[in-house]
Amino acid sequence: MTKLNTITIQNNSLLDTTKYTVWVAGYIGVTGGFMYLQNDGNFKSGTGSTTSFININNGLTVSVPDAKSTGNNRLVFTVTDASTTPANLSTVTGYTAYPFPGAPGVCPPGPYDIFEFGPNAQYDVSAVDSFGLNLSFTVINDSLTYGAVPSIARTQIGAAFTTFTQNDPLGTGFQQLLYTSPVGSGYPDQIEGGFSAIVSPKDWLAIYPGASGLADYWTETVNNFFTKGNQINLYLNAATVGNYSGTSDGSQFTLTGPVTTSSPKGVHVIIPASDFAGNQGFIQAVRGQNKGETAEEYNAFNQIEAAIFEAISRGVLLDGVVASGSAITKNYTSDAWINYTNWFTNHNNAYNSKPSVYDVYAKFFHYAQFTVPYYDKPINIFGTNTDNTFGMAYGFSLDENPNVGSWSVSNNVPSKTPYNVGAGQDVTLMLAPWGGS
Repeated sequence: MTKLNTITIQNNSLLDTTKYTVWVAGYIGVTGGFMYLQNDGNFKSGTGSTTSFININNGLTVSVPDAKSTGNNRLVFTVTDASTTPANLSTVTGYTAYPFPGAPGVCPPGPYDIFEFGPNAQYDVSAVDSFGLNLSFTVINDSLTYGAVPSIARTQIGAAFTTFTQNDPLGTGFQQLLYTSPVGSGYPDQIEGGFSAIVSPKDWLAIYPGASGLADYWTETVNNFFTKGNQINLYLNAATVGNYSGTSDGSQFTLTGPVTTSSPKGVHVIIPASDFAGNQGFIQAVRGQNKGETAEEYNAFNQIEAAIFEAISRGVLLDGVVASGSAITKNYTSDAWINYTNWFTNHNNAYNSKPSVYDVYAKFFHYAQFTVPYYDKPINIFGTNTDNTFGMAYGFSLDENPNVGSWSVSNNVPSKTPYNVGAGQDVTLMLAPWGGS
């Protein structure tokens, strides 16, 4: 099959290869099955639902085929001690969420992370919610670095997370997410005694739902948002594009959107408060399509719920709601939610003038800096977007680019190319140093 482009994997971990091994396994979904990554860097059609890991201590050049993909494409990286050969990677049952162990997923052999790619597709590092490995990539003729800055070591990122959460006004409950104690049978190898992962609140709460400092973290914010009589008015730039407005009855917002052929009275959307109750502010879970609900209504529901989750995470949810009895202007909500100068700050929100609440974990992956030794100069830990407004960590479910209002790709949030990587657009994918002083 014709080669579309290459991905040159560089193992810059500086780990002692007599003690540790860096591995990759890869697959591309195609009609009827998968193509699997081979030792020579090519993909080959295969049967079954698993593929073996390849030792990449000396790197590997991967040839991306010009195949018609179904969109299920990954390179999965892990690091183990030199005596461990990872079991074959399943395309059906993914690795379990951090921390380990946890059914029904499979426990990885060591710290791991994922690179999403595909023929003529967007490329994205760290496509899992928790931070496992400090991966980054560059694309030919694109000046940006996507993911972790390759000169900053993984141990330094862990130390920076500790400092960041200690100094942030809301950071106390997030300090536990630097996970350093997965020791014993059923847990992955710890490499050089380092952290297993910087665990996302979503993964942590899925296993420890009563975690101190995180359980019910969003309760007051959500209750305020859904107070009876509250109004929102937003512009949706995805799904059924247009303006949506409505009020809360105390348990749900009922919104009306643009008039369409299948919705002559306007697209009707109900957003229940129960979708955001308890720990759900960290754990987005969108329902299936209801009977009698049009595709337009369901798509709009998905997109609006996603926008609300993102606004919660960024600490701007209550900037976009107006209390009963006050007028709300057109697109007031979406304008407030894309005002990135308020993102992840302790500003007094526009609804009740109280300090905003935001996701400190997400904030770290956009704003964290590391002071370079001997230069005493802080640099961003994660490669920044074109306008240098954010470090681009990765596109986890609560932190994608806004789907409301007018958004410039120069301010993109996740470490995902805003374009499809195609013919001749060769990529360099790096695993940065493990340890650092």
